Amino acid sequence: MLFRPLVAFLILLSLSCGDIYRLSESERAKLDPDLQALFETDDPPANRYDVTVRPDGSKEYAIIVRTSEADELRKEGITVGSVFGDVVTVRVTREELRRILSLPSVRAVENSVKSYPH
Repeated sequence: MLFRPLVAFLILLSLSCGDIYRLSESERAKLDPDLQALFETDDPPANRYDVTVRPDGSKEYAIIVRTSEADELRKEGITVGSVFGDVVTVRVTREELRRILSLPSVRAVENSVKSYPH
């Protein structure tokens, strides 16, 4: 009798957790908190990100990738903006970000925010 309510609770819990729980622990550890929020909700607040919309309607986010292998990103089909040492700038969708996280050379991924003159 206790088994059914427990199963129902676990199903509801897994549905409410969002995509962030589909990432491995090592992938989540690479993401800064703002980027983790991209995987926690279907429509994250745009004011936290430098976000644009591609011609196909998908949102792309400006991020900074810490890696010694910028070419590895290019091989994954990621368009690289600039490279300075181990700092690489890219604009990616959430799906592309998920692919980046799986790359062994990627150490960290940070949110890049727009800067406005004062």
